[in-house]
Amino acid sequence: MYKIVFFLLLSVTAVGQGYTGTKTPYPFKQANYTPVPKGYTAAYVNYTGRHGARFMTKAGSDVKLLALLNKSALTPLGDSLKVMTAQFLEIEKDNYENISLLGDAEQHAIAERLIKREAPAFKGRGVTIAVTHKKRTRQSADGFLKAFADYKGKIAFKMVQDTNENVLRFYDLSPAYNAFKDGKVIAERVDSLQQDPLSRKIAGDICKRIFTTALPEKEQTAVAEWLYDLYSIQFSLVMEMQQAKVHFDFGKAFTQEELQWLNKINNAADFLEKGAGLDTLGIQSRIAAPLLLDLVTSTDALTKGKLNKDAVLRFSHAEAISPLATLMGIREASVPAASIYDFDKNWKAENIIPLSANIQWIIYSNGKQFLLKVLLNEREVALPVKTTCYPYYKWEDVKSYYLSKLKKIGVKPGDDMHKYLLQVK
Repeated sequence: MYKIVFFLLLSVTAVGQGYTGTKTPYPFKQANYTPVPKGYTAAYVNYTGRHGARFMTKAGSDVKLLALLNKSALTPLGDSLKVMTAQFLEIEKDNYENISLLGDAEQHAIAERLIKREAPAFKGRGVTIAVTHKKRTRQSADGFLKAFADYKGKIAFKMVQDTNENVLRFYDLSPAYNAFKDGKVIAERVDSLQQDPLSRKIAGDICKRIFTTALPEKEQTAVAEWLYDLYSIQFSLVMEMQQAKVHFDFGKAFTQEELQWLNKINNAADFLEKGAGLDTLGIQSRIAAPLLLDLVTSTDALTKGKLNKDAVLRFSHAEAISPLATLMGIREASVPAASIYDFDKNWKAENIIPLSANIQWIIYSNGKQFLLKVLLNEREVALPVKTTCYPYYKWEDVKSYYLSKLKKIGVKPGDDMHKYLLQVK
């Protein structure tokens, strides 16, 4: 019954939703997978995933919007939005930072498909799970593990101190990266979109539909941003809405063209901060070196019997998944853009880092040799490594390629990754 409800709600969400970028609920589509080469079976799983669909991480747009609506003269649409915002706040109450019921269901379903698809890998040797200090990653791991109810192996959790989360929250630990994120390179390009005449027109048009008197231009911009935030999050709360017997749709405040533009502005910042940006080997991808090195070394340990586990599972954030995809050279995550107006011709946040995004390294063995297949959000992807049996690659070729790439950016096995993050420029 739980799975039926989950897939029904995903179908409903998919029909009514669009232009939500990194807040897109997990867009799974049934795939036809390339048969495993003769003689090989799944041997190990090395998994890195983003947390599931969630509530807002803190009070902000919701509270500010309701406060303004409560003290303003409103149109009928404005009155409707005020009621919806109050309902939204009621559902969000005491839930900031948590994953939603849909987020839990996303994780459960991904794990069920993984276990079914790669069943030979799960022999009962145990599973290691790493989470960050943010509770939504532990909640996501718990949802994932619902599919392991009958698993006989030992399940071990690992969480390091937040000041030493070199593998899963590397982006918080690099002074140079944080300076880059807050610097002119990103600000000037995002500002060019925010200050585009279309942005001002959209904000003004939205407010005309909601308020009976004109707002200052700065406040109009804020209202458009607040409403878009709530619009983006609402699709993660479909099951909570059902439980509360309420329904809100902040999409009523926008035209499709407005949503498309606001989504572009949000995605532009994500593209520059954690995507291919202007340079696929810029600091926004090089900071993912600790995670890529961990994947390479743990996979090598699995294949050599030094790590006797069925799977290594990591639960992190969009800020880890996207740079990893870029550093790995996954094509759709690795096309830079000279003009910020053109970035989304190739880079689609909803395809690369939706909620519950994941990169799965599946290792196959014939008893003597190992092959690797990589899935991005459960889709087969190509690696920049030669192979005669795509999407399967000889593990030794993949290992050699990534160790060589890491060496070029100053990283090798055994290095102090905390020191690397502090010193990388």
